[in-house]
Amino acid sequence: MQLNKARRLFIGMDGGGSKTKAAICDETGEIVGFAVGEGANPLSRPWPQVENTLRQLIDELIVQAGGTADDMEGIFLGIAGADRPEVKGWIESAFGPSWGGRLHIDNDAAGALYSGTWGGPGIVLIAGTGSIAYALTPAGERHRVGGWGYLLGDEGSGYDLGRQAVIAVLRALDGRGAPTLLSELLNRHFGIDRPDQLIARLYGSPNPRKDLAEASVLAEKAAACGDEAAIRCINQAARSLLELVETCRTRTSSSMPVVLAGGLLESDTMLRRRLLEMARFDVIIPQATPVSGCLAAALLRAGLPIDEQMKKRLAGKQTEGAEEDAHG
Repeated sequence: MQLNKARRLFIGMDGGGSKTKAAICDETGEIVGFAVGEGANPLSRPWPQVENTLRQLIDELIVQAGGTADDMEGIFLGIAGADRPEVKGWIESAFGPSWGGRLHIDNDAAGALYSGTWGGPGIVLIAGTGSIAYALTPAGERHRVGGWGYLLGDEGSGYDLGRQAVIAVLRALDGRGAPTLLSELLNRHFGIDRPDQLIARLYGSPNPRKDLAEASVLAEKAAACGDEAAIRCINQAARSLLELVETCRTRTSSSMPVVLAGGLLESDTMLRRRLLEMARFDVIIPQATPVSGCLAAALLRAGLPIDEQMKKRLAGKQTEGAEEDAHG
């Protein structure tokens, strides 16, 4: 699609651990290109590979928009781990010489936050493959709670919920827990005959984190059937997520609204309902995706206010590959 040369172009990227979603829009918020690439977390992939992914996406988007690098007025990279100085330094060294002041970098949670607040202050709670609470205060300060990965944290995440479901099955096998529907569901899901075969299946997996996160849907399914073990798993996950938010609220001394994001909270799950029952804060269910939030951030950095029409345009094209798994 060939654009008028007078139009200004903006790129937003939501770079998580498993995939990177990127979009390009003009100054009115009209999305004119969308691309998906591999994960962009430099702490889980070698930096040269991440850099190559980002460059390919930028080039692809500019071509889709029918523009040139000179037409670019702003790029907002929401990259996993980018709030760590070393990661931000890698990104600035690679892209700063070309883009200069047009380049803006933040943690990937920022895009999810902006998808609900459109640049305003708030807290975002992300529960997908991993979990994190991230805040932007009215003074522009940023705070994060959690997000330490599956070895050291990710409480209440898809990984954590799936892991707890497996533990419930193994406890039932031992006789330490009551029989649970999760046993049958997990056997079927993993293609095994007996719960004790979960050991070889998961320890032998090339990506047990992903396998366990995908199993989290079985906890929802069993809980919906009244399974007590699954309901306990759901309730514990909700309490863990609530703790992330409440800690963030305490650190920021604020009553800012909380945006819910990530695969476990984007739909009307039992986990989301439990969390909302316990919540003592205002909640925002975003109508846009994190990549649209990154576009909003790019526009705002260029001094363009986000009005209602721009919000509709930015949130309007949510089907072109923008579906999210459970965040990381």
